[in-house]
Amino acid sequence: MIQDCSPARLGFVEAFAAIYARVLPLGCEAVASHAASGRILAERVFAQRDHPPFDMAAMDGFAVAREDAGGSGERRLRLGAPQFAGDRAEPLACGEARPIYTGAEIPPGAAAVLVQERARIAGASLLLAEPLADNLNIRSRGEDARCGECIAPAGLRVNPAIVGALCSFGIAEVRVRRMPRVALVTTGAELAPVGTAAGGAVIDANGPMIAALLAEAGCLLTERHHVADDEADLRACLAGCRASGVDIIVTTGGASVGARDLVRGAVEASGGVVHFHGVHMRPGKPVLFASHAAGPLVFGLPGNPVAALVAARFFLLHAVRGLQGREAEAPLTLLPASKAGDGWIESGPTRVLKARMSGYGADGRVEVLPGQQSHRLRPLLEANAWLVTGGGLPARLFPLFDHA
Repeated sequence: MIQDCSPARLGFVEAFAAIYARVLPLGCEAVASHAASGRILAERVFAQRDHPPFDMAAMDGFAVAREDAGGSGERRLRLGAPQFAGDRAEPLACGEARPIYTGAEIPPGAAAVLVQERARIAGASLLLAEPLADNLNIRSRGEDARCGECIAPAGLRVNPAIVGALCSFGIAEVRVRRMPRVALVTTGAELAPVGTAAGGAVIDANGPMIAALLAEAGCLLTERHHVADDEADLRACLAGCRASGVDIIVTTGGASVGARDLVRGAVEASGGVVHFHGVHMRPGKPVLFASHAAGPLVFGLPGNPVAALVAARFFLLHAVRGLQGREAEAPLTLLPASKAGDGWIESGPTRVLKARMSGYGADGRVEVLPGQQSHRLRPLLEANAWLVTGGGLPARLFPLFDHA
């Protein structure tokens, strides 16, 4: 058995450092831009074309030549053939007003677009009684992005808006980090899937909850196992997960020091080195972090559901960020003691509190919700943040989940 020479229990901040010291970014792969939502960019991305690709009508209206746009007094301009988006733009002659539609290329010689609602039409002519400013209602070529310009940094999570931008800027594919492969192992003879629990069985909430958290974080859940309270079976399961080539093994339950808390022994027996077992925090104190040489990271999450969620939300996702080549998460804000309110103290163990934030700036308010016990999930239906206090640091506010 490998002996753990690290401190038995770390502080909250030191636990983050211990994890990040053992995480290296995963390799890269190319994916089509239209399929990149949720992935993490591995490299900077450069526009492959100007956007817009040409001077473009911003409104439905009438393209007016430069000589006519700057005139004074009423001018009568003959109406030309309409120009739609996708049509080839033919030169615009002086004395002509061409009906033009949003997204259509501005014809050579045009200086402005008179919006349709302001147009006065008399038969086959446009009556123009006012001067028009240069480039009125015209989107200039490249005003959004220039070909060759860096438009996204490495480490950025692609969202649907970014997918649209990538495609608009002519980027057919991007290089992204490989998705972390994760094996999830729930432990405990008392657990049963929702809908099947009977008698003294306990519904397994942790398995589905952590699986959802991992999926939302951009991980690939490649294996899912359940092991009763049998150390030999648990050792065999962990050894199999390690052999399968996953990047992370996550266990739920069995992480404390009771008679049936078997995770640490099984992790060490399968070759894992424990870097910490227990953090000075509530909830989530029994959390375990280990690693294998040239093998997966291991996170042993507590059995109480809120404790499991907190440990996964902060420590497991911290490792996922590192594997994805992203920077560590920063809090939304720091709250000085003068604003923190009664009971939000900086001394003592770290507390991670279910909270709700509302308002902005000076009007912002943070409410610590009732029901802070580690088995109570109901307050999380109302919560949208975690308030982290204690540990000798100012109070910090984090979103309920890391969506950045």
